[in-house]
Amino acid sequence: MIRFGITMRITEANGYEEQRESIASDWCEYMMKAFPKAQFVFIPNLEYSVKQYIQELDVNVLIISGGDDLGLYPRRDRSEIFALEYALENHIPVIGVCRGLQLIHSYFGGQIIEGNAEFVKDHRASKHEIDFKGESKIVNSYHTNEIVEESISAQFEIIARCKADNSVEAIQNESILAMMWHPERDLVFVDWNKELIENFINT
Repeated sequence: MIRFGITMRITEANGYEEQRESIASDWCEYMMKAFPKAQFVFIPNLEYSVKQYIQELDVNVLIISGGDDLGLYPRRDRSEIFALEYALENHIPVIGVCRGLQLIHSYFGGQIIEGNAEFVKDHRASKHEIDFKGESKIVNSYHTNEIVEESISAQFEIIARCKADNSVEAIQNESILAMMWHPERDLVFVDWNKELIENFINT
């Protein structure tokens, strides 16, 4: 049985000192609808101990989720890097979503560029057209950082680009699939997103 492990973000609540481990509820709704026969668990930011956590829960697909820029919560950055390393060492497929792609890209030596005003207008809380393997698709967009082709590690294939500015929207190799859009945030279920993930983890 497939058991997804989805990383969690760090949040804070007004009036409370402690930080919280949290996940957007749309992840629960998406997983139940897209993969009803699979199990999914959430992975807290345990830093190095996250490796043991993933092992003991028998996670066999890792999703590095979105939300917040790299560097805002270093504990999350470190935890997700340890999770990524464990997955790669143990041949566990990795899926990166938005920030997840950026973390993977950074881990492999890539550069992340802060988008200019025009880029932010087109990519933050909007929809735009991408070229996905030669086909035109419409995706949601919630990011302000740009990834350019020249900085992508040679081990990845670029499988999607933004049609308006040619920025990188998705990359893939045998171990990793990562995208800048959020499959879980689409209000209307998108079949090709599910098929993309299914084809990757079943390869």
